Amino acid sequence: MALFMFRCQVCNQVVPPRTKATRIILKTRVKKYPSRSKANRVITFNKNGKPKKDFNPDPGGTGWEIVSEMIACPACAKQE
Repeated sequence: MALFMFRCQVCNQVVPPRTKATRIILKTRVKKYPSRSKANRVITFNKNGKPKKDFNPDPGGTGWEIVSEMIACPACAKQE
């Protein structure tokens, strides 16, 4: 079993093995997602019980996207 350590990007210290890393989001931006036809596959059944594949469109929309983030130790994550 491999034990991984990481360096906190806030305090620049190497943390002990099996310490959970926390990601701190620094900057986000609005992202517009285009609509996509036939994006989602749905299986429906006809009268006889045979499966039929249908494709539904994805309407798209807007959401948030992470631009930059930092990996922090638990002590630094509590301060942020």
